[in-house]
Amino acid sequence: MKKLLVLAAILYFVLSSNGAAQKRAPDAKASVATPHQLRSLKVSGTTLYTDKEILAASGLRLGQDVAEGDFKEAAQRIGDSGLFSDVVYSFSYSDAGVKVEFQLTDNKKSDLLPAHFENFVWFTDAELLSALQERVPLFKNSVPASGRMADRVAESLQALLTERHLPGRVEHLRQSKQEGGELIAVEYRVADITTSIRSVEFPGASPQQAVFLERGARTLLEAEYFRSKLAAVAQFDLRPLFLQRGYLKASFSPSEARVVADTKTRKDTPSSDIEVEVTVPVMPGKVYSVSGVTWRGSSAVTSDEASSVFHLAVDRPADAVRMASDEENLISLYHSRGYMTAEVKSEAQLDDEKSTVHYDMNITEGDLYKMGELEILGVDTPSKDRLNEAWKLREGQPYNAEYVRKFGEDAPRLLPRGLRYSLSVNEQLDKKDKLVDVTLHFKVQ
Repeated sequence: MKKLLVLAAILYFVLSSNGAAQKRAPDAKASVATPHQLRSLKVSGTTLYTDKEILAASGLRLGQDVAEGDFKEAAQRIGDSGLFSDVVYSFSYSDAGVKVEFQLTDNKKSDLLPAHFENFVWFTDAELLSALQERVPLFKNSVPASGRMADRVAESLQALLTERHLPGRVEHLRQSKQEGGELIAVEYRVADITTSIRSVEFPGASPQQAVFLERGARTLLEAEYFRSKLAAVAQFDLRPLFLQRGYLKASFSPSEARVVADTKTRKDTPSSDIEVEVTVPVMPGKVYSVSGVTWRGSSAVTSDEASSVFHLAVDRPADAVRMASDEENLISLYHSRGYMTAEVKSEAQLDDEKSTVHYDMNITEGDLYKMGELEILGVDTPSKDRLNEAWKLREGQPYNAEYVRKFGEDAPRLLPRGLRYSLSVNEQLDKKDKLVDVTLHFKVQ
């Protein structure tokens, strides 16, 4: 009987111990990290990106089980962005988990191209940037000239349109000032839609300024909306309206558009014909009046003669548009006296406190050129003889570009009646002998 009680007690102790062990086992297992679990990711070398941004771009997640192959893939993703010239990683294992460090070398800032968004009219700039950074963590309003980032931005923009059931197809193009030239930007636009402009407003302009701005922007109404087009109109059509009134520091911010009409051609398909209201913020600045003009380097043309060509009235608002035209007229005056390489460079000295501008006009006259050979083409012999006889600017005389212009205007009376001629004038400068050879080429229209 005693033996049975002892065996029963032993059995109870064993069963109780196993049960307690089974209850404690899950807790003990949960408190111990596996040696293959990613515990930290650190970044060195880059001055542009944080550990958090690189982690998001790598495709890795803290807490996941990792092996060296995962780090190779992560380094490949980071390198494919095109943002770094060198990507090196190192890692270490311990009972606490895996630590990895990426050593990155930033590409030159000159290798980055600004990203321009032409007609994503459903989003503000802030909304678009936020949405893109969720999908492309290393995107900061610019993309590298090489690598996959530019394509990833386009793919993310397309996904954004699809998710929100918006029409259009995203395209992107690397831009340069001339074919084959240096890249200057990457342009993103939505194709297969038409965004017409219903109205244009100019926040920041006074009521008087708004009048001439709206008049100058009439050609934009009902035109298709593209940010680059608005920027060009602001720079070349609207800014001169300020410059001629003395607002020498007037500038415009990038345009913004708000969708005001988006009808549906079918119940499940948004229309590709969209109307937008456009705002072009303007910073007029102050009006500058002319305080004086100083001429330097003029001898063939006196300061009084040069001043008579310019329309810069002291104590009056500076008309920068008229001034540019006056500079061309002064160059023409020099050309009429044989100084064919003359240059005029103006320097505006602004006094913000007094709201005045003083102009320093620096003239480089260059060498005096003389008349070289005359060649007349495109007419019969009698007409050529009459033209040669009427030509009074002889070889060796100081060249006069104004004479050539007037001769071209008078030439038709020396040509056969009943025919209409066009005239092209070619002035070929001989920089060694300081001569101008002139070719008059007549062509029957």
